[in-house]
Amino acid sequence: MAEERNSLKQQLERLARLYCGQVLPLRTRTVELLGRKCQARIQYSFLGYEVKMGRKRVTCPDNVTARYVKMFAELGLKRVEIPYDPTRTAALLPRLEKAFTAIDEALGSPDMPRPRRQAAQRKAYSKARQLLRACRDQAGTRHGEKH
Repeated sequence: MAEERNSLKQQLERLARLYCGQVLPLRTRTVELLGRKCQARIQYSFLGYEVKMGRKRVTCPDNVTARYVKMFAELGLKRVEIPYDPTRTAALLPRLEKAFTAIDEALGSPDMPRPRRQAAQRKAYSKARQLLRACRDQAGTRHGEKH
């Protein structure tokens, strides 16, 4: 159990390092999200892609950006920074998705009782939100409001 907690902690820190080190130093724009953990869905419309989070929808120019937004919406962030350059987002996305998958795997066996797994997931996602907010706040004070 202690080994799983260390692995989970390492994966959460890895996600925060990726976001802080690879996303925040870039020129970014802020996208407002739902602000609570949700089951986000990507929908294709004639206007492009949309990420649907409950009743809130975020329009995205491409599938890569939609997948990026979906990931952070499911985590429960209120806002996320997205690189202006879509090629940067495309380059970062596989590593971010891998980090999210590793977090889910570190939560324990899929055979774990659902209420216990959901509680572990809520706690892990809460810690991830805390780490990501701290990174964003630190980057904002270090660089001034560059966004």
